[in-house]
Amino acid sequence: MNTDDHAIEEVLAEGRRFMVPLYQRKYQWHDHQILPFWEDVEAKATEVLEDESKFQHYMGALILAPIGEAAQIGKTPKVQIVDGQQRLTTFQLFLAALREVALKHNCTDIAKSVHDYLFNTKKSKDSDRLSRFKVTPTPSDQKLFHNILEQNYDWVRSTYREHYWGNGVPKNTSLRALRAYEEFFQLIDNFCQFGSTEISVDETSDVETENIKDETDTSEAIEKRLEALLTALLNRMKLVVITLDDDDDAQVIFETLNSKGEPLLAMDLVRNNIFYRAEREQIEVEDLYFELWDPFDDPWWREPAPFARPRRPRIDHFLTHVLAAQTGERISMRELYAEYRSFAIPKGTPRFNNVETELQLLRQYSPIYETLEDRSNECSDIHWLGRKLAAWQVTTAYPVILQISTGDIPDDYKRDLYGLIYSYIVRRALSGLTAKNLNKVFQGMSQIFLKEGPCVETMQRYFKERTGDSMRFPSDGEFREGILSQPAYFLAPQNRIKDVLWELEVGSRPKFAEASPMPNNLWTEHVLPRTWTEKWPFEDTAFVDRDSGEFIAERRNRLLHTIGNLTLLTDKLDISVSNNSFLEKRSMFEKHSGLFLNKWFLQKSYWYEFQIQERGENLASKALRIWPYIGHDVSQSSSEL
Repeated sequence: MNTDDHAIEEVLAEGRRFMVPLYQRKYQWHDHQILPFWEDVEAKATEVLEDESKFQHYMGALILAPIGEAAQIGKTPKVQIVDGQQRLTTFQLFLAALREVALKHNCTDIAKSVHDYLFNTKKSKDSDRLSRFKVTPTPSDQKLFHNILEQNYDWVRSTYREHYWGNGVPKNTSLRALRAYEEFFQLIDNFCQFGSTEISVDETSDVETENIKDETDTSEAIEKRLEALLTALLNRMKLVVITLDDDDDAQVIFETLNSKGEPLLAMDLVRNNIFYRAEREQIEVEDLYFELWDPFDDPWWREPAPFARPRRPRIDHFLTHVLAAQTGERISMRELYAEYRSFAIPKGTPRFNNVETELQLLRQYSPIYETLEDRSNECSDIHWLGRKLAAWQVTTAYPVILQISTGDIPDDYKRDLYGLIYSYIVRRALSGLTAKNLNKVFQGMSQIFLKEGPCVETMQRYFKERTGDSMRFPSDGEFREGILSQPAYFLAPQNRIKDVLWELEVGSRPKFAEASPMPNNLWTEHVLPRTWTEKWPFEDTAFVDRDSGEFIAERRNRLLHTIGNLTLLTDKLDISVSNNSFLEKRSMFEKHSGLFLNKWFLQKSYWYEFQIQERGENLASKALRIWPYIGHDVSQSSSEL
């Protein structure tokens, strides 16, 4: 048996046939395997683009067994895949999808470079037509798999159209390879056009979010992103390749490697390393464990972080945020153990005087993280910000928050900084600006906070130097215009728009009104319905259908999803209101809604475009106070801070 690690490029570049035995199962990767794989490749591609790829990522094992004719001259050698065929097939489907996206965007050189990782060069004695394929799956998978590799994207969609539903292949399809190929095509296409984004979207929602371009999304950027994806897969991903000898029992080895066991987390490796070093320091490790580590072994830490990408246990995300706060660097969660070793013992010299000090650092940050994640409420300001970030599904700001919360500044200053972080996220969304660079923004902020300490003036100076679409802090004018004209319902979907409207509800209350938390059963309602009919006439103009293309219809449709036309209702009331006329809706608001946000409608007898704009102006004025600009006095700016 020979064991070595190889970059995927080395595995696929060699001219040989990887044969999947008949007794192995069909290709079976589902979304819960496809998406983490994509997130790994996407993360590595982002590192490549930013020239920050420090470690290679291990993708698991590939066990190969020789086949008798492996060394015949003039024939492409064969090896049998004992374990790893699902993974190797996934690589091939990914490369085929990347090739087709490259052709879609006229990146022909990239498409050509993929060819040699999918196909072998025919040798003089190759008589089998399948010898040209790097991977030969089981017979039941061969036709579909080889069609995907040989044909273009449009041909595949046309030939297998009965397996498509809408724009994709359903999750419950029996053709798992087709689903994987289609998913990869869409993910790669989106990444090459818009880059990576840190805000995730609830896949069960029927609300489509809008991809937003900025000044970085050029044709050159598309080609660079595709190159980065290819480099990430081929050069930044590794396999442990185990080549068996003729007398090795392949089946015993397969069963041993695939036996069920609880996988080690990165933090388990960190713990083992820390306490190994503690023993070498002759510290009483049992006392050290119960005093400083035992809380981290609570099952809560092993649960997936609900609002963070990639899907990893909380303990891994926590350690990543701590390292980022301490170093100001981008930390790769995929190589978290290597990152921690590099942090704790940089260039072979320990960073800390002893292991106890090292553990005390982790314990210092853990209550802050637990508060952000709603496990505790040790600090009401941090808990408030954590709930806001949860609604917006943004965790990339955590390292900055760790720095602020442990900074030597008054609590009022910390509160101002927390409010500005929230304001920045909301302003960008409602102004129609991309969220894809939030990771870069907050990483850069953590670097300057690390050097100069956290304070409002430092944050102001930081944003003063960032004026492009991808990073700037939107001005009052831009924010107001966004509220009046941008489709907030799509730009801030689901819980985000409810958060915005609730803040506006609180901001609409009189000074001495009783405070109350946001109910759980609130629903976003369009006052003018999305499917408006003759019940919603135009002012001084004959009615035209919403899909007529007429100017007045298009103008109304542009205002339909703006803040001025959105409100909050309980879910029960929302169903009963449905597409009623405005006067019927107003009556229901008056009888059943106690929200101050809805008292506005009681003064109105009709609801035309002018009224939507009028309410938008009113709410925009409130929004400027709730989500202040970086240059303003931010004290007491948020309604609930």
